[in-house]
Amino acid sequence: MTLVLITEILKQVKERLKSVIPSPKYELIVEPIQVESVESGKVVILVAGQKQAQWLQEEFLQELIRAFQLVLGEPCEVEIKVAPSTELKSAGEEVSSSAVPLSEVKAIKKPRPLLNPRFTFENFVVGDSNQFSYAASRAVAENPGSAYNPLFIYADVGLGKTHLLHAIGHHVLSINPEMSVVYLTSEKFTADFIEKVRAGKMNEFRLRYRQCDLLLIDDIQFIAGKTETQMEFFHTFMSSVDSGKQIVITSDAPPYDLKGIESRLVSRFASGLIVDIGSPGIETRIAILQKKAELESVTLPEDVLTFIAENVTTNIRHLEGALIRVLAFCNFSGAKCTLEVARKVLADMLSVTKGKRLLTMEEIITAICEVFRVPKNVLLSKDRRKKVAEARMLAMYIAREQTNLTLAQIGEELGARDHSTVSHGIMKSAILLDEDPYFKQLYQMIIRKLG
Repeated sequence: MTLVLITEILKQVKERLKSVIPSPKYELIVEPIQVESVESGKVVILVAGQKQAQWLQEEFLQELIRAFQLVLGEPCEVEIKVAPSTELKSAGEEVSSSAVPLSEVKAIKKPRPLLNPRFTFENFVVGDSNQFSYAASRAVAENPGSAYNPLFIYADVGLGKTHLLHAIGHHVLSINPEMSVVYLTSEKFTADFIEKVRAGKMNEFRLRYRQCDLLLIDDIQFIAGKTETQMEFFHTFMSSVDSGKQIVITSDAPPYDLKGIESRLVSRFASGLIVDIGSPGIETRIAILQKKAELESVTLPEDVLTFIAENVTTNIRHLEGALIRVLAFCNFSGAKCTLEVARKVLADMLSVTKGKRLLTMEEIITAICEVFRVPKNVLLSKDRRKKVAEARMLAMYIAREQTNLTLAQIGEELGARDHSTVSHGIMKSAILLDEDPYFKQLYQMIIRKLG
């Protein structure tokens, strides 16, 4: 089995384990594991030391076996081995500094950013659903600190926002390897903050995050409700932007929909460029599968790729996971990759990936026009009367909530309006839904009408 395929299998396994193993045990025990081999019904795992091997064996062996069996689509056994070399170090580990004033701290050696080598712009498949976010990310990577700062990318789970985040980091380093790039999740930022406070090393913490040239923060929504972390991130944000450093943030929702985040942070997030990623269409899903198969150096029948693309529509992560599962099964069992094999291997997976029916813009516009008693041609026109404007804004809000369309696509359906107008309309609708009982009643009437 190729190293690339093993790496993808491990990635899928870790995603499954992360959902069942609580933090911080996952980060300490499971995240550092590596895979030595996957063959003949046996998976060999490498760990850094005897203590980690003991923890895995005693606490999480059954979870490991179950995760690998689900990804491989076949029964297997798992062997845990201690790596013969020196203790494995996690990427991004840095040197400690003494607790002296920040201005007097000497620059420490730049840590290697924790970037996935496969998440590059070259490996990102561009389609209608992500074209704008891709272009914005390229612009930031070409000219960090001045193009759009901050860049805020939001999307549902598994649609490619993390891929773009890593791609920006890779591109910046390819242009200037001397630039300091830091990538981490907001959970890791919180954990690092707590650890440095406990150890009395806040100068080291601030040096790392406030003086890097490019700060990439994934899944910012997880700092919700963490007051002290938000305060520290606010000062990090302000220090970085004020000094011309680039910040790129991802989230599962636009700034104005984030709950438990201080208003001053939401305001700063919205001060740059906000872009979203919608669900890919069938053509883009097939192109993604073709690219993935190409990276795995395999050729799959067109009917297999089409079958997967037609049946896995929720997100790209599930799409790639389905392909990896088919490839792993065929590689593991020696079976030929046919449509019949794909149907068998993915049967249980496809039964849970079919979500609720998404609405169409035509359905939303029809319901809006009926409830507000506004003709469709008026709704799509430049008419700015309050009643028409509110109907249009609510159409934008419901479209964002009930479809997979991007802001640009929603704007196009509502009279060729640009994405910033749609973003503003969604934000205004969210405010009115909180403050205006009559507006909320109209919204509820439309939702009931739409079923």
